[in-house]
Amino acid sequence: MLWFVLVAAGMWILQGLLGFWQLRHFNQRFNLLRKEGRVVVGKSKGRIMAGAVLMFCLDKDCNIIKGEKMEGISIFSRMKPFNSLNNLNLLELEEDKLSGLGRPTSKAIMNAIENYRAFINKTKNDMEVIGVENERITV
Repeated sequence: MLWFVLVAAGMWILQGLLGFWQLRHFNQRFNLLRKEGRVVVGKSKGRIMAGAVLMFCLDKDCNIIKGEKMEGISIFSRMKPFNSLNNLNLLELEEDKLSGLGRPTSKAIMNAIENYRAFINKTKNDMEVIGVENERITV
C-alpha cells in the first residue's frame, strides 16, 4: 500500500513540474511576441478532446502579424508557429470561415476575438471615466 501512495505522489509531483515547464515556455513565447506588438490570447478547453491555446501579435490596426498555437491534451504540448491568419484583421474573422482549422483552434480564435473586444471596451470605459476623449483608442 505504501508503494502505491509513493508512486502516486511521485507522479503528481512530476505532473506539477512538467506543467510548470510548459507554463514557463508559454510565458517565454508570450514575452517574445509582446516585444513585437500587442498580444491577444485565446483558449479552448477540451475535457475529453484536445484543447488549444493561441497567441496573436497585432499591429496598431488589429492585423495579425504573427501567431503561435499550442494544441493537444498532453503537458508535453509546446507553442508552435501558427501563421495561417497572418495579415488578416482579427476583428473581421468569422467563425464559419475558420472551420478548416479544426474545432479547438476555431473556438480559441473566437475566444481571442472576445477577449480583445472586452479589453478594448474596458479601456474605452476607463478613458471615459477619467475624462479622456479620443475617437480611436490605441492600446
